[in-house]
Amino acid sequence: MEYRILGPLELWSAERSVALGGERQQKLLALLLLNAGAVVTFDRLIDELWEDPPQTARRQVCNAAAAVRRVVTGGGGRLATSTHGYRLDLPDGSLDADRFRSAVRDAEVLAGRGEAARAVELLHGALDLWRGPVLAGLGSASIDAAGHVLAEQRLQAVERLAELRLELGEVTSLLGPLAGQVAEHPLRESLRATLVRALDRAGRRGDALAVFEEGRRALADQLGADPGPELRELHAELLRAQPAAPRRSPLPFDIPDFTGRESEVDSLVEAIGTRSPAIVTIEGMGGIGKTALAVHVAHRLEDRFPDGRCYVDLRGFTAGTPPMTAGAALEVLLRQLGVPAEEVPVDPDARRELWLTEVSHRRVLVVLDNAADAHQVRALLPGAPGAVVIVVSRCHLMSIEGAVPVSLDVLPGDDAVALFRRIAGPRADAEPEAVAEVISLCGRLPLAIRIAASRFSRRPWTVAHLADRLRDRQRRSRAFTANDLSVAGVLALSYHHLGTDRQELFRLLSLVPGADFDAHAAAALAGVPVFDAQDVLEELVECNLLMQRRADRYCLHDLVRDCARDLAGAAHAPSELDTARHRLFDYYLHLADVRGRRSMPGRRGFEPELRWPAELPASESEDDDIRQLRAEYKNMVAVAGYASTHGWHVHAWQLPCLLMPYLTRVGQRSGVLELSRNALKAARALGDRRGESMALTTIAFALREAGRHGEVLEFLDRAIAISRELGDLPAAVGGLRDLGASQVQAGMLEAAAASFAEAVALARSTGDQRAEVNSAIDLGLVDCNLGRHAEAEARFRDALAVHQLDGYVGGEVVVLINIGWLAQLRGRDAEAVVALERAVRLSREIGMSRGEGISLAWLGVTYRRLGRTEDAVRVGREALESARRMDLREPEGDALNGLAETYLAAGRLREAETMLWQAEELAMAGALPMVRARAHEGLAHVAHRRGDHDWARTHWERALELYPAGAVDAENPRAHLDDAAALCMRCVRGQGSPRALTVVRDIASAV
Repeated sequence: MEYRILGPLELWSAERSVALGGERQQKLLALLLLNAGAVVTFDRLIDELWEDPPQTARRQVCNAAAAVRRVVTGGGGRLATSTHGYRLDLPDGSLDADRFRSAVRDAEVLAGRGEAARAVELLHGALDLWRGPVLAGLGSASIDAAGHVLAEQRLQAVERLAELRLELGEVTSLLGPLAGQVAEHPLRESLRATLVRALDRAGRRGDALAVFEEGRRALADQLGADPGPELRELHAELLRAQPAAPRRSPLPFDIPDFTGRESEVDSLVEAIGTRSPAIVTIEGMGGIGKTALAVHVAHRLEDRFPDGRCYVDLRGFTAGTPPMTAGAALEVLLRQLGVPAEEVPVDPDARRELWLTEVSHRRVLVVLDNAADAHQVRALLPGAPGAVVIVVSRCHLMSIEGAVPVSLDVLPGDDAVALFRRIAGPRADAEPEAVAEVISLCGRLPLAIRIAASRFSRRPWTVAHLADRLRDRQRRSRAFTANDLSVAGVLALSYHHLGTDRQELFRLLSLVPGADFDAHAAAALAGVPVFDAQDVLEELVECNLLMQRRADRYCLHDLVRDCARDLAGAAHAPSELDTARHRLFDYYLHLADVRGRRSMPGRRGFEPELRWPAELPASESEDDDIRQLRAEYKNMVAVAGYASTHGWHVHAWQLPCLLMPYLTRVGQRSGVLELSRNALKAARALGDRRGESMALTTIAFALREAGRHGEVLEFLDRAIAISRELGDLPAAVGGLRDLGASQVQAGMLEAAAASFAEAVALARSTGDQRAEVNSAIDLGLVDCNLGRHAEAEARFRDALAVHQLDGYVGGEVVVLINIGWLAQLRGRDAEAVVALERAVRLSREIGMSRGEGISLAWLGVTYRRLGRTEDAVRVGREALESARRMDLREPEGDALNGLAETYLAAGRLREAETMLWQAEELAMAGALPMVRARAHEGLAHVAHRRGDHDWARTHWERALELYPAGAVDAENPRAHLDDAAALCMRCVRGQGSPRALTVVRDIASAV
């Protein structure tokens, strides 16, 4: 076993991660690892694990320690119990912190013997053990204190490594990492002294003096102190030394606060070092830091090009200035190589020939900044084997043959924070949360961060005050302006190079309320054909005004959206913008309506009010429907939110109600209650009683998923009453079915039977055979739970005949799953296999992922009951893959639990435990109490098999607490609490106990 604490807590055995259980168990293990070989008392453990310890704290510590013991014992460790607490004994070398400290000590011994190279290797290996902050994610007084100690030891190792590498002459490769460390620890004088020495040895005495001065100011501002003797003496040496001969280089100054971009720098350096000649392009939106990166890399590689460094701004995107011609650029390049002005030919072709001749025998580095397009660049490429060209442009330069593209995105979060702090100064350190908000409001765009941080550093503001200014969009535009430089102005330069139709769509895209969009949404917004919209979007991507995070989906950077919104306000009347919004909102209504039909046929209660129906993406199956709704769901929520806030009442109530099939299908919960309550307000504002009834039903769905059964029944009663009042009997049938499903979840089985029976009768009176059959299936599910198996079988057989007659394959799948389950209850597992295997096959034929996942999960259970363990594992894995492929959370939880039960039957306890903790975590995140209860049942079985009966009882008790009143699944843990050796649905081979309500709810909502 390998124990890792230099980062998040991890355990590895045989190159596989070992499951650790919950947070309390992890924290207990962490405390024992930090004190390995010493007793950690019960009192100390309780103090570290709880701020306000419960009365059962000591018992819970014992339970957690029992779980830890099982883990460490299997890995060669030993957890000993004493009267005072616990002591963890580990094999030598099994803890990464011990290996780190040992390697650092050995490196120092080697360095003392003069073996610096071997010492460097050891220190590299020691530092590679670090994966992040010590025990990241786990906190307590002891953990935090140990983390500070280890972090200081790590920094000392970093310093020693830098010193040794400098002794070995590794100057160039050392500068970048060392500068980053100094930026992270600006007050650490020994680290800064090493950087100053390295810069001096690299021939950059000016930069070395600048680094010293930066440190002197930091010490004075933050500590009111002067540099120590080492830095002062080093500074004096630099001043006494003869100045280095100036190098002729037209490269712009490498900004001293350049931060991040390590992967991009590495990609550029690798491309330049492995290709001859090398051409690399740096592409990205305005303000993203392209020029800064190019100049930084050019300075880093300066020593490799003794024959010349060239730089020219091609003015491809410069306000009020046309792009530079190739001839003018060639004149600049030739002069930088030392060609006298009088020897530069007038003819552009002759200039090109002279340029090629001059560079043919040289190793030169050429930076072509701010290029308009590939045509402008192509005439300037030297083509000589010793030449390297870095091209910077806002556009993709795909037609430059052999070029290696490096596309810049916004800064990663940590790099963005580091850049802000370096410019803003030490005052920012006291407000980390406000800094994070400022970074978010800057969209992690380097130019915006620089301007905001510079403005902050020159004013007596707090970072929170700066964040407040940036939250206001109007003030944000002014805040991102410094002297003659502004973010909006930089971004607008790209816009002004577009054609008229491109400019119009770019402006209108600022109206999209959601985070992203596809070509169909853009086409609806602009009222143009999809193919035309696609062409414009691709051109906007090429110009880096749009970003693509996923194939066929586009998004605007927040600050680009601000720019587009300002341009739209100036170019369009408000009525034009509202018309464009209406087209977009109608597109989402149309999409939600059409793509929801296949998921829940016959359950729609209205036709949406569409003024602008638009072309929808193609869909061949229910899977396609779900994928499209999943891709657009957050955008639809954003549209509904905008509609609710701005008085678009029709869209505000119809869109959430049209999403009900999707919400039911995938088990979506987050935000649904607020969404549906806004729908109710909008319907009432319109006086639309039908809309009110639909919104009440949607609210009931959200409340049911939150377990608020009393409110659910109240809202559904009101919805059904309105439907009856309006004479909308199909809606009343749907409401009765929802009411019955809610009563099942609440454990009110007899009441549910009455609701479903009423739905059957009402559907029959309207002649709606499909609604009648589906209601009868619901009633059959309740019959099963009440033990009325013959009645349930008759209903399922009748429903199967009807669905087969009218060719409704999805309905046939649902009935087959129920027939298979009923056969399990009656001990007819072979018959269950026939039904469930057919359900799997039909689901795959029509692309019904939910039916496939549920039928596979229950087929695995049946195989396990028959003793076909290998088959059970195979289909269990398929069930899990199916659920995850379509992001169906509740079926994923059922698949995890079912597969874990199979592993348990096979004696594979560790794999079973891993699956069960995954199911528990998923259920916690998705508010799935039934899935969570079943997971605790499984964990109880695992503990029981290991002989830990107290821990097993704890899990069975937790499962019983989680199951709703009246749930037949509650009989499983209840049986074991009465008799630990009892058999239940989860562990029996043969006839099991009544079926779980989780799948009752799944099947009832699937028809």
